Amino acid sequence: MIVKEKYIIMKTTKLFTLLVLLLAFAVSCTKPDEPNNSGGNNEVTVTVTTVEPNEITATTAICGAEVTVNEGTTLAELGVCWSTDATPTLAVSHLSIENSDGHFTCTVEGLEPETKYYVCAYAIYEQECYYGEIKSFTTLTAPISNNYVDLGLPSGTLWAKCNVGANTPEEYGDYFAWGEITTKYNYSWDTYQYCNGTYNTLTKYCNNSEFGNNGFTDELITLLPEDDAANAILGSEWRMPTADDWQELFDNTTASWGRQGNVKGVIFTALNGNSIFLPAAGNVQGSSYYDEGEIGNYWSSSLYTDYPWGARGARLKATSQVIWGDDPRHYGQTIRPVYSGK
Repeated sequence: MIVKEKYIIMKTTKLFTLLVLLLAFAVSCTKPDEPNNSGGNNEVTVTVTTVEPNEITATTAICGAEVTVNEGTTLAELGVCWSTDATPTLAVSHLSIENSDGHFTCTVEGLEPETKYYVCAYAIYEQECYYGEIKSFTTLTAPISNNYVDLGLPSGTLWAKCNVGANTPEEYGDYFAWGEITTKYNYSWDTYQYCNGTYNTLTKYCNNSEFGNNGFTDELITLLPEDDAANAILGSEWRMPTADDWQELFDNTTASWGRQGNVKGVIFTALNGNSIFLPAAGNVQGSSYYDEGEIGNYWSSSLYTDYPWGARGARLKATSQVIWGDDPRHYGQTIRPVYSGK
C-alpha cells in the first residue's frame, strides 16, 4: 500500500508539471487574433505592425513587418505568416529572417488565384512570439489561365495564346474599334468613340490638325491604358502589342499559313521551337464581317501617324504574307495581347 501511494503521488506531480509547461507555452506564443505587443519582460517592449499587403497578383503579394523594440534589444527572428484561415500562424506558412533591424518585406508566392488570404507579422524575442494585427487580401484572376508563350524574343515579350475574348487559340474572340474597350454591333465613324462622326473630326489620338475636330491635336500616338482593350479587360499585366512588338515578332519568327483544328490562320514559329497560332478572323465594317478565314486583321496600340484616322496593325494573309495593315480606326478588328507581368 505504501508503494502504491508513492506511485500515485509521483504521477500527480508529473501531471501538474506538464500542465505548468503547457500553460507557459500558451502564454509565450500569443495567438495572432489576440495580439501581444507588450513584451513578457517589463523592461522590454516589442511592438509588431503588419504592413498592408500590396502589389497583389494572381499568385503573389508583397507582405511585410515593422517591429520596434527597446534600444539594444536583439530579436531572434521576425517575418510574416499567412493562411486562408482567419488566424494565420507559424505552423501553416511563413517567411522570416534572423537578427533584423525591425524591417522585413518579402514576396509571398505560390498563392491561388481569386482567393482570400490572411496575413500577419510576427517577431520572436527570447523564445516569446509576438504577432501583429491580421490583414487580408484577395489574389487576382489568373491571366487567361497563364495563357502565354515564351518565343525567346530579344525583348522578353510574352505573347498570349488566345485573342481577347477567346478561350482557345482557334477562337476569333471579340472585335474592337481602335481605342475602344467594348464590342458593339455597328463599327462605323458614326459610332466611333473618338470623333464627331467623320474621319476628319478626331477628338483624341490626333497628331495632325487636318484630321482633328476644329483643328484638334493632342500628340498622343500610343493608346493609354484606359483605352487599351487588353489592359482594361484582362488586367494591368496585359496590353495590346505596339507596332514595335509586332515588328519584333515578324523579325524573330517564321510565319506560315496553316490550320489549327478546322480554323485557318498563321502560325508564328520561333527559333526555340515554340509557336503561336493567330486565326484569320477578318474584320467588321459597319455590321458586316469581311475576309473571315482569309485574312487576320490585328490591331496594335500604335497610331498610324502619317494619317491618324488609321492605326497600325498586322495583316496576316493566306499567301503567308505578313504585312502592315493601316486600317481606319472605326473598323472592328481582333486583338492578340502580350503579357507584361514578368
